[in-house]
Amino acid sequence: MLLDHGCWTIQNYAYRRCPEPDREFRCAVSLHNHSCHSVERLASLNRVVKLGFMRPLSGTLQRAFGLGGISNLNYGDIVYNPPYTPEDVYRMESTGVDPLGFEGVQFAITDHDEYIGGLRLLENRPDLERRVGIGEELSVRFQGHLFHLGLVGLEARGIEETHRAIQAFARAGQLDDLFEALSASGCLVILNHPLVHWAGRGVDGIPVADLLDRYGGAIHALEFNGMRPIEENQRVLDLARDRGKPVVGGGDSHLLVPSSVICVSQTTSIANFVAEVKDGQSVPLIKGDYWAPLGWKLLLRVLCFIAHYRQIASFRDQPVAEMLKGRTVLLDPIGHASRGFLALVSALGLAR
Repeated sequence: MLLDHGCWTIQNYAYRRCPEPDREFRCAVSLHNHSCHSVERLASLNRVVKLGFMRPLSGTLQRAFGLGGISNLNYGDIVYNPPYTPEDVYRMESTGVDPLGFEGVQFAITDHDEYIGGLRLLENRPDLERRVGIGEELSVRFQGHLFHLGLVGLEARGIEETHRAIQAFARAGQLDDLFEALSASGCLVILNHPLVHWAGRGVDGIPVADLLDRYGGAIHALEFNGMRPIEENQRVLDLARDRGKPVVGGGDSHLLVPSSVICVSQTTSIANFVAEVKDGQSVPLIKGDYWAPLGWKLLLRVLCFIAHYRQIASFRDQPVAEMLKGRTVLLDPIGHASRGFLALVSALGLAR
């Protein structure tokens, strides 16, 4: 995919240069964000520790969690909460669109299987009512594969009941009931990063076609994801075109930096944007920082996690801070160095 490193929109499933997006669109929209209310599993570290740049640190990393005696450690058993409040994330995303000429951003927090982040943001910032949609990222298993649905625009009234119902249906595998409940809720349903293959399962083994055959009528859009490689995202575009679905941009950055892929629109509120996508209209915007090498992005996020891990991580419900109380481990000076390195990278404009 021979595209330069500037801004591009995706319109009619094709890329178009967009050097001054604020001259063409009224607002920026950031849909896929995670806050301190999101429970994140470190399963991705199972792959990261095998990468060349991490191999020298793999044993140190395991011992730093107090888990040195565990053979074949599954990092998916370690969880963390990102160190950012909902307002921190909103501020980060707003700052991220400043260079594009937009003032503020329409916004949704989609924490993993949790809606409280958006609700807390609106409680603390009622002035953002038209800009912020309540959402969550729902985990769904279909034919043994894990899919994530980005839900945006959930009604605040009755949100706890709605959340309980959709979570219960998803966990029980009652997907007919789940998609009926989602349709009844009126929220926007996005199939996030639909071609991610977990546990080494190849893209061709992902039952996304079967999922869309059965439930595509209740799924409004597919996602072009800012943390996935361009080749995978191109396949998502091809899939969306074949299925007649709009594509939305989602950052999914979790830590450290603003979203590298968002949406742009002529709408004036998040509710209007949701309606627009349901009507089949959406324009993703690929920012220049999307083109940074994926390995660099992963390295920065690993270092960001290491910089904060004592405070944010736990293993099987036991906080790492408790397991390491009174102990100094080698990862502590690495964490200190990571904070300094990340500060330098940010100052140089290289945090992407």
